[in-house]
Amino acid sequence: DGVMFYPAGNAVLALDAASGKEVWRHAVADGAVRRAVSYWPGDGTHKPRIFYSSGKTIRALDPATGAVDTSFGEGGQIALPVPYGYPPTVYKNVLVVGAQVQEMIEGEPGDTHAFDAVTGKHLWTFHTVPRPGEVGHETWLGDSWKNRSGTNVWIWYLSVDPRTDTLFMPVGGPSKVFT
Repeated sequence: DGVMFYPAGNAVLALDAASGKEVWRHAVADGAVRRAVSYWPGDGTHKPRIFYSSGKTIRALDPATGAVDTSFGEGGQIALPVPYGYPPTVYKNVLVVGAQVQEMIEGEPGDTHAFDAVTGKHLWTFHTVPRPGEVGHETWLGDSWKNRSGTNVWIWYLSVDPRTDTLFMPVGGPSKVFT
């Protein structure tokens, strides 16, 4: 007895878990919903939400109705700094997303970003290629850290150890520099 939430490319569906019968359908007009959606159970003050990404945005839905939850972000959505077509990883009241960047010599950074699951506010950025003053920056020769692409969480799942509040990110290797 329950409901399953399912991405169907141009829609997000809620299906009755016992019968498979459609409970509601949310049409996705811009992009496609791939792989999965994320469920946030709420925090006692705010109702649960379903989150999905269709590329450059994360949207919040009411899991009971499939309607956009307009109390999240701007009218129910937030813009991502770099496209990420997979569901956010939910941990406590935080949504974490990677970045879909090209594996080119130079390009957009593959940084990981976190957002507040209640408000949509940007919480932090983890630079997958450390910037000057950050741990590990000294391992990059000269200016080889600048405009590096390929160092991104490209897969759709990250893991969290709740005992230590540690986020594990499967980060790709940097693209090769040709000299």
